[in-house]
Amino acid sequence: MFRALLCGVLVIASGGVGAIASVVGTAAPAAAANAHDSEVYAFGSATWRGSTAGIALVRPVVAMATTADGKGYWMVAGDGGIFSFNAPFFGSLAGWPLAQPVVGMTATPSGGGYWIVTADGSVFPFGDAKPYGQMSGTPLNAPIKSLVPGPQGKGYWLYAADGGVFSFGSARFHGSTGNMRLAAPVLGMASTPSGKGYWLVARDGGIFTFGDARFYGSTGAMRLNAPVVGMARDGSGHGYWLGAADGGVFTFGDAHFQGSATGQVPADRHVAQVVGMPDGNGYRMLALPNIADVGQMSSGASGQAVTDAQNRLMAMGYWLPGANGVFDDNMQQAVYAFQKVNGLPRTGAIDAFTQNKFRSAGRPAPRSTSGSMIEIDKARQVLFVVQNGRVNYTFNASTGSDHPYVLDGVGYSAHTPEGIFSVIRQVDGPDHGPLGTLWRPKYFTWSGIAVHGYTSVPPYPASHGCTRVSNDAMNWIWANNIMPIGLTVWVY
Repeated sequence: MFRALLCGVLVIASGGVGAIASVVGTAAPAAAANAHDSEVYAFGSATWRGSTAGIALVRPVVAMATTADGKGYWMVAGDGGIFSFNAPFFGSLAGWPLAQPVVGMTATPSGGGYWIVTADGSVFPFGDAKPYGQMSGTPLNAPIKSLVPGPQGKGYWLYAADGGVFSFGSARFHGSTGNMRLAAPVLGMASTPSGKGYWLVARDGGIFTFGDARFYGSTGAMRLNAPVVGMARDGSGHGYWLGAADGGVFTFGDAHFQGSATGQVPADRHVAQVVGMPDGNGYRMLALPNIADVGQMSSGASGQAVTDAQNRLMAMGYWLPGANGVFDDNMQQAVYAFQKVNGLPRTGAIDAFTQNKFRSAGRPAPRSTSGSMIEIDKARQVLFVVQNGRVNYTFNASTGSDHPYVLDGVGYSAHTPEGIFSVIRQVDGPDHGPLGTLWRPKYFTWSGIAVHGYTSVPPYPASHGCTRVSNDAMNWIWANNIMPIGLTVWVY
């Protein structure tokens, strides 16, 4: 059996600490309710049945689907929560531990169920929807955008931002743009009435046809006031509508213009989806809050896009000293923390999956529901600064690796103990020990376990038992008296 030498202090034995038996589920702060509002605009045979305006959401709405009779619809949030409007409720993913955020949904042709899909291609059926397959666990070149039902609802297509198409059940593969060099990412898909073909639409309004789908025109060569966000076909399949972020609508083939939301969408909202009516004589447009499209970037990048990403991270509570427009070490630490909390690959760069999650993520939720404390989540390797059930700040952290090691001929284990503690002493400067120098440590056990600054804070457990944060983060914690003597520290 290994003894433990934790953060430079020899421990021969340690006592256990009682665990908290239960915690209360998380909820969005009431003050944040309007930040996630969605709205619906209806045209032609479509009717308005309600929206999430005024509802406090844990995560913002990301997509909608219409009922079989067109008289109602569902909305789905990034955490899989379902909101029904004149539509039956068949279940949701709210509270499920999802590896990737929800990005889309579609209803079965009968209207008796729906599928929900996440960015990694995991598909979740509800009601009379059946599972026909998924892409979860398969490496993707680009995140999944949504799914479309196949013939008779006995299958579906998943489509990705690069135009990759994945077919399951009755849905047959007719081609994709996965190997093409696109001028803009794909963000919409519609199938033909026969189910033997489909269209893909890109952000610039470029149309790609496959199977028995026919080309009736596009906005690919037009100068647009706002990017295209989706498409819907008419009843005959001989025409389609394209919808733009500002609510504009473009008609092609025998699709008749039914109206647009131009001038109706507030400046802080944008149309994100166009959903056709089952009778082919109308459509609905889903408007969501504006979230900056920060693009993909990594260490060394600079400019306005980096500033936008920094502001977005800070708005969600991820610690940064400010928005300086430079993808520096502090920015990488914040990105690591964001990726850890949201179950993304820990690349330290804003890659395709991270960029996609930026659009739907909210502030992390703590386990505690009252009081001020530090929470150290060992599973996700993050440190939360929590006050009355709200995470004020999130830091990238690195706890004990649990690896055995030998010092001076004696075996030890690099373990961070779980339990409820409090800050008992601190050193305002370097604290030298046999395993290295700890920067401005805040000790919360008499056996020498501390939160401290360090020059290396990787996105995985690497310490000898303490919880590492960056030196800059530790300086900020001291400067703002974030961890005073006596503050509760909950490690789980």
